Amino acid sequence: MKRFGLVFGVLLLSGCGIRLGHINSPPAPSGYVQPTRVTVSRISSFTGWPAPMVFTIDGEEIYGLWGGQSYSFMLDPGDYIFGYYLAFNECRHFVRIKQRPTQHIRIGPPCKIEGG
Repeated sequence: MKRFGLVFGVLLLSGCGIRLGHINSPPAPSGYVQPTRVTVSRISSFTGWPAPMVFTIDGEEIYGLWGGQSYSFMLDPGDYIFGYYLAFNECRHFVRIKQRPTQHIRIGPPCKIEGG
C-alpha cells in the first residue's frame, strides 16, 4: 500500500496525465436566449477515487473533477452530449439543458449522468 501511495504521489506532483481544474471553456452562450447556470457534480464513490474525472461536452474536455467536487458554467438551452473520462473508462449520455435559471447534473461511476 505504501508503494501505491508513493507512485500516486509522484504522478500527482509531476502532473503525468492528470488533468485537474479548468481544461477548456464550455460552449459560450449565444446571447439569443437566457442561458442556464449548469452545475456538474461528481458523485463521491470508491470507484475511481484516486483519479480525477475529466468532464466533457460534445467530446471536448472541459474540467477535471475530484470526488464530490462541482463545476458551474453558463450554457444555452439545448441538446448536448455530456460525458467523462475516469482512468481507462469513458461514459457519454445525451442531456437536454432546459430554459430555466439553474440545472444540476450529477456524474459518476458506473456511467451515471443524471439530473435535470
